Amino acid sequence: MTQAKRQLCISCSIFRKEIEALQASGQLDLPVEFLNSMLHMVPAKLETRLQEALGSAHARQPDGKVVLAYGDCCGHMDTFESEPGTARTEGINCCEILLGREAYRKLRKEGAFFLMPEWALAWKQIFVGQLGLLGPCARTFMQEMHSRMIYLDTGLVPIPQAALQEASEFLGLPVEILPVSLDPLLASLQQAARATQSHD
Repeated sequence: MTQAKRQLCISCSIFRKEIEALQASGQLDLPVEFLNSMLHMVPAKLETRLQEALGSAHARQPDGKVVLAYGDCCGHMDTFESEPGTARTEGINCCEILLGREAYRKLRKEGAFFLMPEWALAWKQIFVGQLGLLGPCARTFMQEMHSRMIYLDTGLVPIPQAALQEASEFLGLPVEILPVSLDPLLASLQQAARATQSHD
């Protein structure tokens, strides 16, 4: 079995549609296991699940290589990515990984708040259910840091116009639709896959 065939990607489900599209198009030949993106709301649980997934992957193939499709999403991510045969996609979060560093930092500097397709549909669960932000509190919190919301449209699912409009009104921020390419994500995954070869 070749090195490439022993590689595995453990990814946040925020990238599920995008990674599956890259696999279907033949651009990405890498088996992927997805962990629920909502684990981010409880970093300790995310850390535990990542540790379990890594342990399981290395138990199945002790000499295997693991790509982590994650940003700097929990306190011990640096420990996970420093394990032999393991490398992580570059970027502090999923939006930077999808956009690429330059585009992400430019928009972030302008005060953009990003919504990935999966989280756009769950915005109320996140802001109200998980963060407990209601009414004027939510508006004040968001407007202090952000000038607008940007929905990152990968073109793989219909744009959730109603959900975006509702979020815009609730948070008091205008919403912008930004078509994005999957090229930065693919490049980041490929780079991490190559890096696993030098992390033994």
